[in-house]
Amino acid sequence: MRPLGHGGWLATHAIRIDDGAGRRHRLVLRRWARPGWAGDDPTFYASTEAAVLDRLAVVAPDLPAPRLVAVDPDGRTAGTPALLLTHLPGRPPSAAAIGWDAVIHQLVDWLILIHALDGPLERITPGYRSYSSHDELGPPAGSGRPELWARAVDLARQAPPTARARFLHRDYHPGNTLWQAGRLTGIVDWTGASWGPPAADLAHLRGSLAIGPGMQAADRAERLYGEAGGSTDHQRWWDVRTVLDYVPDLSAEAATSDGLARLEAYLESILQET
Repeated sequence: MRPLGHGGWLATHAIRIDDGAGRRHRLVLRRWARPGWAGDDPTFYASTEAAVLDRLAVVAPDLPAPRLVAVDPDGRTAGTPALLLTHLPGRPPSAAAIGWDAVIHQLVDWLILIHALDGPLERITPGYRSYSSHDELGPPAGSGRPELWARAVDLARQAPPTARARFLHRDYHPGNTLWQAGRLTGIVDWTGASWGPPAADLAHLRGSLAIGPGMQAADRAERLYGEAGGSTDHQRWWDVRTVLDYVPDLSAEAATSDGLARLEAYLESILQET
């Protein structure tokens, strides 16, 4: 048994089991192992992700998402709510690889496919909700550019643009993908899957790319998404709203890091286009 990732919202471990018949099983255990998990938004409970993964196995068998093996929705067996999933091959992309054109192209291709999924998924996924409320909107601690964030908040408090709702991963970024030999082999962490504006998913990917490899990568993702038939209408509104969603989770250390400077440069760029 070994931990996966760097901790945070869920405790995730890769486990290897040899059963009584001598068969080896490689699985992933995801546990809501945090004090106060019951106070979370029910949108993000284990039962939601289990239902989504069960349905994806039927409606999108070629999608490289893990398969559900078992779920303990209320922690009666595992001690905390938990999911047992199949183990997918590969690792998250390196910081250098995230900016490669082939990587961005595959990220966009799979996002287009996710947004094309329809039918029963609408009935089992919650409606889109922002991660932060209007009361939480504002500059991160340590920012020296309050006027920039004030412009962003003013825009975000306007009514969101209307768009045809689609199935969303909701936390789609390179860190939630797995790669092997230059090929995307897994898309993980479907806890936030929901039904809403596809521009919100693209905005999450763009923000991650802008903070990582830079604006060129973020713009490349948008161009490829549009060329593949995805709508980029009102994209800047969703880009701004997504940046504001990052703020409540920025620690004091992050607020003084290069990451904040890159985030503010990205915010300034997209505000100039609104």
